Amino acid sequence: MTNPHVYVAMADILNLRCDAWLLPTDSSLHIEQHWLTAHPNLRRLATASASREFRDGRTLAEPISPWDSAEPLPIMTAVPDDGRWGHSAVADRLEAFVRSAVSALPDPDDRPYRLLALPFFGTAGGGAGDHLGAALRAILDACNELSSRYGVDIVLVLRDRAAFALAQKLRREASDSSIWPSLSDQLHERAKHLGGIARAGHLVPFLGAGVSVSAGAPSWKQLLDKLRTGVRLEAAEEAAFDGIGVLDQAGVLEQLYSDQCGSGSAFGEAVAEAVDLPRYGLAPALLATLPSVGAITLNYDKLFETACSDAQRPRTVLPENVPAVGNSWLLKLHGSVSQPGSIVLTRDDYLGYNSNRDALSALVKAHLLTHHLLFVGFGLADDHFHEIVHDVRRALPAEVSKKHQMGTVLSLFHEPLQKLVWEGKLEILPMAGNPPAPGSGEEDTQAAVAAAGRELEIFLDMMMAYATDSHSYLLAPAYTRGLSREENQLRQQLLTLAKQSRSEATAEVWEVLHTALLTLGYSPGNDYERNEVL
Repeated sequence: MTNPHVYVAMADILNLRCDAWLLPTDSSLHIEQHWLTAHPNLRRLATASASREFRDGRTLAEPISPWDSAEPLPIMTAVPDDGRWGHSAVADRLEAFVRSAVSALPDPDDRPYRLLALPFFGTAGGGAGDHLGAALRAILDACNELSSRYGVDIVLVLRDRAAFALAQKLRREASDSSIWPSLSDQLHERAKHLGGIARAGHLVPFLGAGVSVSAGAPSWKQLLDKLRTGVRLEAAEEAAFDGIGVLDQAGVLEQLYSDQCGSGSAFGEAVAEAVDLPRYGLAPALLATLPSVGAITLNYDKLFETACSDAQRPRTVLPENVPAVGNSWLLKLHGSVSQPGSIVLTRDDYLGYNSNRDALSALVKAHLLTHHLLFVGFGLADDHFHEIVHDVRRALPAEVSKKHQMGTVLSLFHEPLQKLVWEGKLEILPMAGNPPAPGSGEEDTQAAVAAAGRELEIFLDMMMAYATDSHSYLLAPAYTRGLSREENQLRQQLLTLAKQSRSEATAEVWEVLHTALLTLGYSPGNDYERNEVL
């Protein structure tokens, strides 16, 4: 089994699928408004759950109880009442959170380690708001130590661009083997390489069903099995149904829904209900910060667009919303739960695809020619995808076609036959060794898939650390203690420049400089004289 891991994501904890999350409060049980959306009675439940020891400060963390076991568990964690903040205060409270979560949670059945999520703890009302850089360093240090000691995965969930950029910079500066120890040397090298392509704006993610599995989404077979429960099949039909291909099974179910429900839209609505999930997993959360204009998916759910919105990189969904001029976009090739009638699932849907959506296929082909596609959660068995790749290769001169590597596939297991099929077209990058042997028990197979899927999340975590192209922490208020001596010197030089008088004759140049300063986190209305602490 690999080592426990600490992830960093730009997300909203309340929309992230995890086992438990840190709910900041204090001895008087004050809870910020944002957290109250987690449950309509959260404040009442917190009051009922808090022991006398928590109220008087002898206990620093306690779970909300009772709580729906199917939902991520909130762990009340006390910020310092006196507003004092330091490394020991951070470590003590985060350890109390982790210890409380481990005691309250059963062993996970869908991943090797429990996944605990925490926000930028203590920065709203806990005393760390004036020294964010130092607080971030302390939180990262504490998370790395606690993750290893308690055997849990931790995801630090940030909402501030400057904090996210600084966290990724600090992790890049550390040893790869200390931050991402489970990845092989080859995966380290490929994560850095793909991160560099992304940072240059040339990487386009192509997302398959595996990206949504960590959020509880059904596989293709599980989806059909779930849809099957909504209609009646005669005994003789049951055996015949099992003997036909999955596209034809979907076609039969579509007809049965229409006949038995009396509505031509019933099937699409049933599909939408089956895959419309409330929370995204780690993979969408990590990929949401990718600095790419375009993204492509075969998934019907809205998990990735929600994750992108939470990461402050919203995407225009195509073909639902046009035009997308000037916006980052997400092409949903096989339809969306927001428009059930657009969903591509049956054989007729696939056969009619080319005549109805030539423009969408053309967009994919153009990106195969001009960008490097990153295939994630994708089994490479989709016939429509094969058609697109075939058409692209036919459009290229023969010699160019042989050398044109269209993208990279992040696969769960080493599959030599797939590698042979795609040789010279796509690089297949497995996260683990051979897949489970035929005849392996269901429990062993699920454990192997879960472990490989988690390795994929760690790979994406490292790739995104090297893809992050922001330095907005450099001039952001209250970040001086998170910077090196050289960075602080540069910060002071740039702040001095920002205060210089501006004349009409240099207005155009100042506009460029001002934009650059804002990109580096400069806040014109901030009192830097008061907040600078060197």
